[in-house]
Order: sequence, then structure tokens, then C-alpha cells
Amino acid sequence: MNDRALATRRRFSLTLERNLAVIFALLGILLTTLIAVHWVLVIEPTLRADAESRSRAFAQAQTSGIETLLRNEHRPDQFANEIRTELDAVLLLKDESTDTPFVRRITLVLDEDLVALPSDSRDLARGVDRCPDCFVTEVPLYDPDGHLLVGIATFYSSPQFLNDLVGSVRGKLLWVGGAMLLVIGLAWFGASRVLRRLGESESNLRTLFEAAPFPMILAERGLTGVAQANQAAKVYLALEPDSTGRLNSTAWEALAADGLPAGIGEQRETQILTRDRSRRWAVVSAMPIRFSGVSSRLISLVDISELKAIQDNLRLASLTDGLTGAYNRRYLLQKLAEEIERAKRYGEDLSVILLDLDFFKAINDTFGHRVGDEVLVKVATTLRACTRDVDISGRYGGEEFLVILPHTSAALATEVAERIRRAVKALTWTQRGLRVTASSGVCEYAGMDVDSLVEIADQRLYRAKEGGRDRVVGAS
Repeated sequence: MNDRALATRRRFSLTLERNLAVIFALLGILLTTLIAVHWVLVIEPTLRADAESRSRAFAQAQTSGIETLLRNEHRPDQFANEIRTELDAVLLLKDESTDTPFVRRITLVLDEDLVALPSDSRDLARGVDRCPDCFVTEVPLYDPDGHLLVGIATFYSSPQFLNDLVGSVRGKLLWVGGAMLLVIGLAWFGASRVLRRLGESESNLRTLFEAAPFPMILAERGLTGVAQANQAAKVYLALEPDSTGRLNSTAWEALAADGLPAGIGEQRETQILTRDRSRRWAVVSAMPIRFSGVSSRLISLVDISELKAIQDNLRLASLTDGLTGAYNRRYLLQKLAEEIERAKRYGEDLSVILLDLDFFKAINDTFGHRVGDEVLVKVATTLRACTRDVDISGRYGGEEFLVILPHTSAALATEVAERIRRAVKALTWTQRGLRVTASSGVCEYAGMDVDSLVEIADQRLYRAKEGGRDRVVGAS
């Protein structure tokens, strides 16, 4: 009887051990699979799609400089040199932290019937010979006056920034996945002792959870605070035990109040206030699980602050002129449209100044393009110094600058233009004989659209040129 009972208990124990081993193995495989699927279907495609989108925006922003050149009338050989200079300037734009160029190669194909260029300059290629891994963006070029398609510019953007981030995150996930598979294998081969070692297996799972290189949190549904968190999460979210013995922090409360993802595969970008009081960007995902018989959620955070910084750099590059660091034509026209809507809605004053450097071509021809670039940079700096924080100034194209003056009448705008003219004229230069002056046209908004407002300022700028240059022309 006792022997029979022992045999029955042993058979029951073996069956239970095998069932528990299978369940544990399936759970581990599920976790590993979910992490892998989450990476393959969500994180990596999202990062890549965002990087490609930023590359397209950057490429489109850079074409404005090329389109501006089409407006100017030059000899074909001089026109070809200016296009090459513009393309080389784009290739020089780099990420300051890694010294990696944003664009590795640019090709330019222009219509020979619409653009007067030497035959060997209609198809241009600048940069490296080949870039098979680059993001390729084709941007059509239009004649600024006739709005005709005159060519195609192809940008090959460097994938280095995305590859570094993807490689780092992928390596961490592979390390965690491999470790989890190792635990599963050990648990499977030790199924005969699973009942006795069930507590040890749970301890091993906690060790793996603790060793994860990115923050992971186990939160029970319906309860505040955190049941368990690995060391990375404790540091990242500044988690400390509260009066109930659960982990809590201001950062975690803000994260939970903001709303955690509900479904498998769902992810959300959010800002985290870290222990050192700095703000970091993270991708948050949550997966429902049952841990020790309790319904919980496994929450993971992947820090993407570096990617966000790269995105900010790309966005800044798409809004600013690569040479002067001032806002570019595309951004200026966008802000002018917004200011016109605001002035129309609230009946406020709004004026613009269109400024052009006198004899700038002669400066380039006499002192060289390097000195010409120095003049543009210094004038852009002077514009910022002579205007208010609410004013917007930038490089409109070539040697032209546009200043947008909200809440400013034509009379006050003329005073600002005079102040800018005197400041530009007072600039000192190391080159002997170099003298820089500027002519300006001022126009106040009176119900016209963006193009008309700039056109009137341009007409007055032309009158300033005809009147002897180095002067400001406002309303008659």
C-alpha cells in the first residue's frame, strides 16, 4: 500500500514536473518571441521610417539653394561653378558630435532645353562614388519664375546615425534573448527537479530581469507603485521604496498618469525626468503577463534620446541656411504666412524688410568666395543683433536677407532698417579695401498675401539700388 502510494505520487510528480517544464519553456519562448517581434515589427521599422522621413525633409530643404541659383542669370560656366559650390556646401554639413556628414553623395540632372549649362555640367555628381546603404531621396527642381520642372536632384543621406542606434539596441535585445533561451534550456533539462527548484527558477528569472541592460518594470494591475524593477529602471526612474514597501517615484507616477500602452506591440514615445533631473526620451511598451499567479504588466523602456537629438539636428538643418546658420527661405515664407494670419485676425501691425548686399558679386570676384561667405555670415549675425527676439530674420537667397517685424508699423520698420544699414556699413574687415553696404526695401502689411508683400518690398529695394545703393526705401 505504501509502495503503491509512493509510486502513484512519483508518477503524479513526474507528470506535474513535465507539465510545469513545458509551461515554463513556452512562457520563456513567448517572452523571447514577443521581444523579437516587437523589435522587428515596431521599433526598427519606426526608427528607419522616421530617419528616412527626416532625410527627405533635409533633402527638400537643401534644394531651395539650387532653385535660387536658377533665378540668377550668369554665364553657363559660372552658373555651373555656382551649382557645384552649392552642392559642395550641402556635403559639408556634418553632425557635430560624430563628424559624420548628413549627405554622402548628390547627383544633379538638369534639362538641357531649359537650363543653359555646358554639356559636361548637365549631369553632376558630387561626394563619394558609391553609397549603397544610403537613404536615396529624389527631389524635383522647378524654375522659381516659370515653375517648370528643370531637373532632378538625388540626395544620398548617410545611414550612420540610424545604424549606430539600431545596432546598439539590437545588441542589447539579442543579449537578453540569448540569456532567456539559456534559462529555458536549463529549466527544461532540469524538469525532474522542477518542484523542488521552482523557487530557484523564479529567482533565476528575477536575476535575468535584473541583468537586462534597459529599464524593465513589473507592475500589478490596479495597484499603485511598482512590484519589481531591475537596477536600470531604478536608476532611470529614481525608484525608491514607499511606506507600503512598493517602489515609487515622481517619474513613475507621471509615466503611469500619462497612460501606458495597453496592447501587445503598442509603443509610445514619452519624456522621462531622470534621477539627475534631466529629461530623456524613451519608447515605452507594456505587455500583460501573469507573474507568480498575479495579473501584471511587464513594462520596458528603450532610451531614444540620441535619436531625438539627431532628429532635432536634422530639423534644424532643414530650417536653417547651412552657411550662415540663419533661417532659410522656406522657413521665412512659412513664418511670414503665419504672421500675416495673426495680423489679419487681430488687426496688428506687420512689416518686412528685404535687404540686399551692394556689389556682392564684385566682393566675390575681388576677394574670393571665402571672403564672400564671411561677409554673409557676419551680416546674418548683425541682423540678429539689430532686431528683437520676436523678430525673424534669415537668408532669403544669395545675398538677400528678409526680416519679419511683428507689431511694427512702416515708420518703425524703416528705423530698424536704417539701424541695420548703419550697423552693416560700420562692420570692420581684415581685408584691405573691403567695404560692405546694404540696400533695403520696407513694406507694411495692408491686406496683401505673402508674395505680394515680399514683391512690394523687392520693388522698393530695387528703387534703393537705382537711387545709389546704401539706403533704405519705405512707403512713398
